[in-house]
Amino acid sequence: MKIFALVVLVACSGSEPAGIDDASGSAAIDAPTGTPLDAPAAGVLALASSTLAGSMFPDANTCTGPGNTSPVLTWTGDAKGALSFAITLTDPDANNLIHWAIYDIAATATTLPAAVQTAYLPVNVTGSHQAESFTSGVYGYQGPCPPQLHTYRFDLFALDVATLPGTSMSTTRAQIATLVTAHTLAKASLTATYKKP
Repeated sequence: MKIFALVVLVACSGSEPAGIDDASGSAAIDAPTGTPLDAPAAGVLALASSTLAGSMFPDANTCTGPGNTSPVLTWTGDAKGALSFAITLTDPDANNLIHWAIYDIAATATTLPAAVQTAYLPVNVTGSHQAESFTSGVYGYQGPCPPQLHTYRFDLFALDVATLPGTSMSTTRAQIATLVTAHTLAKASLTATYKKP
């Protein structure tokens, strides 16, 4: 689990995480404070997933899997007094096509479970809402399905509102993304790749 977290940080930052001992692979500790040197700084969030091993989507989280379900997502760091969270899944290789938008996630949350229910009001993420997917009448996650290798981006947003204003079941994924941007206090991203077999 620790090794995966380090891989995510390298992928997101493009450089080796500060404070890592090359010989042991363990986090260095700041002696005066006892804080890991690679811990997120104040106002900084980090997003990770135990499901996306090696930064690749398993079939279960794609159109080729039996369920096409969402992966586990977890986050740490200082949310700067956030009143809620939102998460989007975007395909930058397809003109920033938004695959998934879930919002009004409780400010106390630090994880999304695997297989968030595909519903406007998912029962396994209490209080949250999801925009309609590519399939008419289906709300929630729709995983990757590209014929060529694409890199996808999960974005976590810490928001300054408990619920996004002016939303309903008819609010589109793009409209949710615009509203989220207007209320963002802090943000973290995680990338993963997939190509349909």
